[in-house]
Amino acid sequence: MASRAKTTWILLSPIIIIAIGFVVATLFSSFMNEWAWVPLAIVYWSLLGYCIYRFKGNKQVKSWLGKSRPSKGIVSLGWVVGLFPFTVLLMNLHVLNDPWIIGLWLLFAMINPVFEELYWRGLLLDAAMKRFPNWASIAYTTVFFVLSHPLMWGVFSIANQHIHVLLYLPILGIVWSLIYIKTGSLRFAIASHALVNIGILTVPVFLNLYIPPV
Repeated sequence: MASRAKTTWILLSPIIIIAIGFVVATLFSSFMNEWAWVPLAIVYWSLLGYCIYRFKGNKQVKSWLGKSRPSKGIVSLGWVVGLFPFTVLLMNLHVLNDPWIIGLWLLFAMINPVFEELYWRGLLLDAAMKRFPNWASIAYTTVFFVLSHPLMWGVFSIANQHIHVLLYLPILGIVWSLIYIKTGSLRFAIASHALVNIGILTVPVFLNLYIPPV
């Protein structure tokens, strides 16, 4: 595939992924209710994995995960935004009363950040920066990253439609993008993302066991 055409397909891919995710979430939530998050996660990660495999070209996945260049300021900010949601966790430990929920919550927090960072801040951001200035590339990837939450997970999860979540997501998208640009690696972005997924109680949130206050 020609380089320009490949870049165009990568830039269009979030629209396709979100559309498919919306259909999957709507279909499965009609009979699985909140547990629709399981098939959605499987389809979503499969789509991200396919895009990474199909469009990465000669680039090795490990090159996105290589040694980071020093950039203490933005990395420190990554730790701050990663740890901030732990206030939610500490105030709502009571929702973690089922070993299966705990296991799925931790498993999701280990898998999801890898797929999402490789796609949103790796493949997609790289493609965007071939066409646009860095600030516009960050904006482009962040807009779709934010939209993916209410349009996919938000089909069955009340919290993923909540204004507090929708205000925090752009901050995360921007910070993780800057970490990748400044350090040349997704390592710290993935680590920060994992902390967020733990702190916000992702699986209990999907199951509406925790809903942010109005």
